[in-house]
Amino acid sequence: MKYQNIEEFKKDQGYYLENVWYPRVTKICDIKSKPALYYFYGQAESFNAANQKKQKAASEGKIVHEIIESFISHRSIIVPEEYLGIKQAFEDFLKNHSLFSKIEWLEKKVKHPGYRYAGTFDVLGEIDGYFALIDIKTSSSVYDDYKLQTSAYFYALNEEPWLLDNQSRKIILPKEIEKRYILRIGQKKICERCGAVMRVKKMGNKIEDGDPNCEHRFGEILGEWELKEFEDHEEDFKGFLHCKGLWEWEYRDFLKEIGYL
Repeated sequence: MKYQNIEEFKKDQGYYLENVWYPRVTKICDIKSKPALYYFYGQAESFNAANQKKQKAASEGKIVHEIIESFISHRSIIVPEEYLGIKQAFEDFLKNHSLFSKIEWLEKKVKHPGYRYAGTFDVLGEIDGYFALIDIKTSSSVYDDYKLQTSAYFYALNEEPWLLDNQSRKIILPKEIEKRYILRIGQKKICERCGAVMRVKKMGNKIEDGDPNCEHRFGEILGEWELKEFEDHEEDFKGFLHCKGLWEWEYRDFLKEIGYL
């Protein structure tokens, strides 16, 4: 992406924490080639149509986060009918795993002072007895790229084991982060005739498996979830730092002007 000036670059690629500018974890990870994303744009009717789908996916992700937050904060909300599968999926997840979290551990910005980056994680909590980082995704699969993003949060949280509340007061974490997970959560319908699966998404439904010649008759909407643990923290963090080095090279002129390099 081309930037008109340094302020535009700083706003898009990072943000300030405690009066210091840091690059965003997600922007650093974006430097890595993403074949699935290129395929997505290639299959779209136009660049604008693809971006509109991405915006719908982002709005869907926001609602999914709100539903999960309502469970953790014990706050009652009215879940739109088209998202009842998400509610069902998280309820089923809680039946299969013990989770304790609280509102202070949700969607907080963190930074690594040594490696100088910042990001916003989704959830911290005790899951099946381990204090863990949980990143919520609404994608159809758990991609390897998520290892880079979560490793950056993992190391930042263990470097500075506290969070800042809205008044910039420190919330001390009870112990180090021991594990990191992706919780993939979504909705689907199953064809009653051939068993094909329709993944229900705002950006467009996708039919998988089954008989392509079937005149599908899909049943009611169902929730689906997958919990995936990433184990090799050190290897993944090395990958993230390699991305960071390439990101710094790509934007070296702006970063030198800021004083970051």
